[in-house]
Amino acid sequence: MALDLKHMFGNIPPRQRYLLLGVIGAAIVAAYVYLLMLPLWESKGKLETDLQKIQTDLEQKRMIAANRPKLEAEIKGLEKQLEAALVKLPEEKEIPKLLTQVNTLGQQSGLEFLLFRPGAPVKKGFYAEVPIEIRVEGEYHTLGGFLDRVSKLERIVNVADLRINPLSAQKQASRTISADFKATTFTFLEKGGSAGAPTK
Repeated sequence: MALDLKHMFGNIPPRQRYLLLGVIGAAIVAAYVYLLMLPLWESKGKLETDLQKIQTDLEQKRMIAANRPKLEAEIKGLEKQLEAALVKLPEEKEIPKLLTQVNTLGQQSGLEFLLFRPGAPVKKGFYAEVPIEIRVEGEYHTLGGFLDRVSKLERIVNVADLRINPLSAQKQASRTISADFKATTFTFLEKGGSAGAPTK
């Protein structure tokens, strides 16, 4: 067969022979590039992309690790803030104690309670509002002192809809006004919890 190829190539003019060898060589190079090099280049590109993603992820994790002490300090700070907030926002079981405290403050201030009616809690997400209708009689300055003392409680108690009326001359001299207002306190609801009606 080698003789046949030699005979075939021997009859081809030199110029055409070189051209044919060039075409065959180009076909071999093209096949090498297409079958071996291109898949390798594609694989290399995919590996480089994967490597870049891994390096980015690693850099983010290094930054988190470097910031860990700072983040832990922030978490501790937030936990302290939550504890302080929970002091101002009692759990449901502490509401009766708070209501008794408000009532006692009024009596110590010299007010007489004619009405002290806690309402049904109104849910507002993670907390509930507990409205209390209050009617008192006493002196104007006594009422002011009571409201000042309520504002200084650790727990949050908002006073709204304050209506003050003078008492008739027939009432006792120690009581000059009557006041109606709504005091609202708040209770923390555990996740999935509920607020029950508070007791007096």
